[in-house]
Amino acid sequence: MILYKTIALKFGHHLENEKPVDMRGPDGQLVLSEEIRQHWQGVLGDLSSARIYLLDHNAANYLDSLRMDVQGMPWEDRPESDIQGYVRDVELPRDLIWIEYDDRRLWEDRVAREITTLGEEELSNRHQRGFLFDNRSSDKLSVRLFSAMTDTIFFDAPFVLEITKAQDGRPDFDNASWQPQKTVIAGLMRLGLLASEASVREHFEEHKGHLTYEMVIGFMLFAALATREDDLLSQQVASLSTSQAKSARKFGKAWMTEVLKSHVTIRIGPAAERHLTEQMARLRFEKAQAVSRATPTEHWVAEHERRYSNGKVVRVRAHKRGQPAYRDLPTRVVGPKMQD
Repeated sequence: MILYKTIALKFGHHLENEKPVDMRGPDGQLVLSEEIRQHWQGVLGDLSSARIYLLDHNAANYLDSLRMDVQGMPWEDRPESDIQGYVRDVELPRDLIWIEYDDRRLWEDRVAREITTLGEEELSNRHQRGFLFDNRSSDKLSVRLFSAMTDTIFFDAPFVLEITKAQDGRPDFDNASWQPQKTVIAGLMRLGLLASEASVREHFEEHKGHLTYEMVIGFMLFAALATREDDLLSQQVASLSTSQAKSARKFGKAWMTEVLKSHVTIRIGPAAERHLTEQMARLRFEKAQAVSRATPTEHWVAEHERRYSNGKVVRVRAHKRGQPAYRDLPTRVVGPKMQD
């Protein structure tokens, strides 16, 4: 199931059939049923206005590898300003954008690229993940993260990340804040998922870490679409089949046809495929080099003197040393760079 469709169907069904009850919020105050309905309506309204992008696992893996080119590997000590400076110059094509991908497949690809290790049990807990970018305000960029638990159950966004915009209208990542969504947090508390202070802290910190790290993939998507025509392929697809749309109209479910209009699927193109092929070939080559006692790659040694302990001095002429370069290793294909 596509996550944004799951959210739309669930909240639409709630608005038609559910009567929410007042709940105790995180501050001890009551969250009224009308506030909960307003939240459902707000999410549905945002999804109906947003441009929906669905990344297949190869596209998500490719964009993640481009991020690593800028941000560096997890074990590298690069300053955060590198990726922040890159991201802030990316133009978002719409004021409301939804970006979704299969989080499990992405982590499987990360394991294959040997940038992390993750067990099968940890992988099994990962499903679809969706980010809602809200760029409507002239003062801030807001980002929310929704995570699927199963095909029909998902975690709503307990926090909204608000990034203040600088005078040039670009996001200022040094000036960001977290805005709690009390209706969502109250619901988690009512379900007993936040039973202790430790569980609350752990859940929220994990959510914040996932949002700030993974939302970069969205910016890399628009950088790639804007700078290289053959990196990614996009296709507009109807979110509902003809029979589903007809059934929705028949039973008066107008919200289904209004929210679930269409989405854009993103797949890799020829350049991105070459990039990933080169990346895996280079990884295999470097692993083989690391475990072997291979001589250095062929290179020139300048003319020099060699002095021995007995006082003898020998002049060594310039010469080549080492083995010729591995001919089967593809030439490196780099990802898109931002235009000056």
